[in-house]
Amino acid sequence: MRTLRQLDHDLTAFLEGQEHGICVLIAERDQLPWVFSALQGLDLTLPHIFLSFPHAFTSVDEYADTIIEGCLAIASERAGDVPPPKLEDMSAALRVKSALMHTRDVLLPPRTSSPRLVPVLAPLTCASEAEVLSFVQAIVAAHDGWPPWFHRMRIFVHVPPGADVGPLPRFVRVLAVDLSVAALSAGVAADADDPNATPEQRTQSLLQVASIDAANGRHDAAIAGFREVYARTTARPSPVFAALALSGIGDVWTMRKNLPEAVSWYERALVPASETGAALLMLLISQNLARLYFELGRHADAETFFDGAQKLAMAVPDAPSHVQALQWRGRLEELRGAHKEAGASFLAAATVAREHHIAALLDELRPRLLATQKRVQGPLASEISVFLEGPR
Repeated sequence: MRTLRQLDHDLTAFLEGQEHGICVLIAERDQLPWVFSALQGLDLTLPHIFLSFPHAFTSVDEYADTIIEGCLAIASERAGDVPPPKLEDMSAALRVKSALMHTRDVLLPPRTSSPRLVPVLAPLTCASEAEVLSFVQAIVAAHDGWPPWFHRMRIFVHVPPGADVGPLPRFVRVLAVDLSVAALSAGVAADADDPNATPEQRTQSLLQVASIDAANGRHDAAIAGFREVYARTTARPSPVFAALALSGIGDVWTMRKNLPEAVSWYERALVPASETGAALLMLLISQNLARLYFELGRHADAETFFDGAQKLAMAVPDAPSHVQALQWRGRLEELRGAHKEAGASFLAAATVAREHHIAALLDELRPRLLATQKRVQGPLASEISVFLEGPR
């Protein structure tokens, strides 16, 4: 996605550059998870040491203590007997700066430009925007000459749009980030029309535009986009794009509460999906069909597709989907009076839930196992009893 690629480029330029030591991110606070996600991706490709602090900002002292504790903990692990800095009788910002410098000196070799320590001081939630802004202003305050963290350290801080940070020193870079739905949509649309992109890349971008439209209630635009993606697969056959486009139209009709229409599109999507051999794609479509068949009262079809979904979930593998499909298969078997088959399905589902530590689904299944235990006899009743007496 073009917008996210640009974000990666801007973040990398700051991290690898020589001119700036602090980056002030200007973005809506609810867009910060995108930034953290981008930085996590860079953490996998760049040699630097990232220290992220998305913790809630309840007060300046508590947030500073969180940063200091995290820094000193990792420094202690690496340094052993090296004493931490004395931080008494200092402001929150000065305590943070001292802790960061200590951690840098412990973790990184001296007199080198790489790797660098990269603290990300950007709380995802805060009690007071004004208090956060005051903390940021103290962190970026001007120094005589270059600040002590300019070499071997790059610091991110965050302020919301419109915040007045005040005059900034020359070692501070400002990076405005717009990851709103409108910006993401515009970026993806530009990718879809990019003449330098491959046909596959343009089709993928068009699919992303349609998906964003669907998620934001622009249903007519979404259907038009998915239809265009499908039309492109006739000229350049691609069962994956065809299946995703047809399934996307099914999603829109589901959002519109027109379940019969949604089913017809999901059923059409099964044909190209089966050609892909992609178990995950088949699983998603099968789950949608099974659920809608149940809501439409087509219980036999629903049971068949939940059975298919549990087999596909094993192939993916996807343990929660496996448990849910087995549970729903059991409910449908129970509805038609096949209590022994239902008990076997519930027991299989509970076993998978226990093996994969899915506590919430296991708790849902226990009442069904107890009820089934009273209806069946013989080995199955004994197996259920043994299971229920086991660890919770």
